[in-house]
Amino acid sequence: MIITFQAIPQICSFNNTDIAALKDFGAFPAGVVICPFDRVVRSDAASNEWVCFFTYPFSLGLWYPFPPFISRFFELTGLTYAQTILMVWRVLMVLNQIKSHHCPDLCIEDLPIAYRLRSHGNSRFLLFSTSKNPLILKATKNEDQWQRKYFFIKRESTNKDFDLPIKWLTSGKI
Repeated sequence: MIITFQAIPQICSFNNTDIAALKDFGAFPAGVVICPFDRVVRSDAASNEWVCFFTYPFSLGLWYPFPPFISRFFELTGLTYAQTILMVWRVLMVLNQIKSHHCPDLCIEDLPIAYRLRSHGNSRFLLFSTSKNPLILKATKNEDQWQRKYFFIKRESTNKDFDLPIKWLTSGKI
């Protein structure tokens, strides 16, 4: 059973050629079932069987499962991967790099010092800087057509550390 929530209606432009490239890149462990699903199923579709991913985090060089620092963000907020806009991925990626190379004590629970979670319409979320001088500059730049580049993976084919959310949240906080 598929449940669709309110979101920007976007028809998926991710196809089998893109899936092959994603698999060749090694973005997912062997055995993970990836498919574009049905081209008319929107990114806000939710089910007990499938999880939606946008291609953007993988264009940043991330692999699934995501690093513990990034996974903890989704575990704490309860957001689905598809609910976060590009700037969230950029901020999380930079902070994960800072943690890895310079500040091993940094944890996701420190995020509210610099950012708060804010709805960006249609149950999508961004990180809003709590300071006039954002911690990470130029993270808010958007890319054309990013909302049309998504795919689904079969839940049971992942080795997950926590339960992947099934439904979209309409409000969230860290």
